[in-house]
Amino acid sequence: NGKYDRSMTRAEAMNLALQTVREAAGDNVFLIGCGCPIGSAVGFINGMRISADTGPTWRPSFPLPWWDWSTLPCLFAMIRNSLTRMSFGYRWWHNDPDCILLGSSTSL
Repeated sequence: NGKYDRSMTRAEAMNLALQTVREAAGDNVFLIGCGCPIGSAVGFINGMRISADTGPTWRPSFPLPWWDWSTLPCLFAMIRNSLTRMSFGYRWWHNDPDCILLGSSTSL
């Protein structure tokens, strides 16, 4: 029906999607997986975003009761994710830590 294929699991569908993108892009194109599930991307992408979004506060400034705060924009989540995932760099892909803050002051 064009919406889903019941003969495939979600993991198989993701694998097929990444394989299709990689083949369409070709080997000369640098693909970066920003927001892509990490395990699914191995072998298909050249770079991976390894951290949560960066924010100017140590903890999220807008905590939501139903949300895992460790994935919200803040320095704690960014540093934790970057440190725990840095070993993937140059083994599976080039790491993109997405972690720069510029400004004259900070609330830290």
